Amino acid sequence: MPFFSLGAGGTALNEHKTFETLKSDLVRSYPGQFAVVCGERLMGVYETVDDAVLAVSQAFNDESLPEGVPVLISEIAEPVTVRVTARPYPRDTLAGDLGR
Repeated sequence: MPFFSLGAGGTALNEHKTFETLKSDLVRSYPGQFAVVCGERLMGVYETVDDAVLAVSQAFNDESLPEGVPVLISEIAEPVTVRVTARPYPRDTLAGDLGR
């Protein structure tokens, strides 16, 4: 499983803009669930934040998600109360940075 650097290296503006563009349709169709956005692409909608994090991890492990690319996991709600920006890295990349 990769490490996730939360809120690292900037604010993932593209992901936030993409989510805001899709938000009204998502709220109508998937209220209370969690969207995963990478760049200008909606990667999927998941019932729980745990499912969303697992999906990001699997996409990274399958190499369909490049190392360090920002990912937004956001609650689909008005107003949004849960929003996480993360960047996945291989475990050995960050292990030294974390003192492990």
